[in-house]
Amino acid sequence: MILTKDILLYMSPDGCEISVQDNDIELTEVLYNQVLLALFGGNIEASTTGNEPAGTIREDWWGNPLLFNNDQGSQFNSQTEKALMENVLNSSGRINIQRAVEADLQYLKSIANISTNVVILSTNRIQIEVVLSQPDNQQNKQFVFIWDNAKKELIREV
Repeated sequence: MILTKDILLYMSPDGCEISVQDNDIELTEVLYNQVLLALFGGNIEASTTGNEPAGTIREDWWGNPLLFNNDQGSQFNSQTEKALMENVLNSSGRINIQRAVEADLQYLKSIANISTNVVILSTNRIQIEVVLSQPDNQQNKQFVFIWDNAKKELIREV
């Protein structure tokens, strides 16, 4: 995989934050941030549909109609976090969350093969595992996220 660096982001109850350690901004691989933002990039109130009535209050990301009005494939509509908020952690909810994860990561399929797995860990915790691999590289990148359904927040990223 191509190794490029980006500012390390993490999810706090207030949203994405820049990680600082020893008075310095931490770095990470770009793919980590791509996966994190695709799955937990906010926009949980509404997704852009393209047929929103003029003059109504929009709850989707403000940049979608402004920057990507005619390109729905480039719009930011994180379905995973919304699915985590709206689904009960049972077998049916797990499948809905799995589908949301796959939809959010669809845009990365042009650079990597993607496999995902969603596992219910306990009554209130679910694990989302994402593995990215490139056909010309034997090294896989694995990302694991633990969601606490009682707190409605991401509690661990590995």
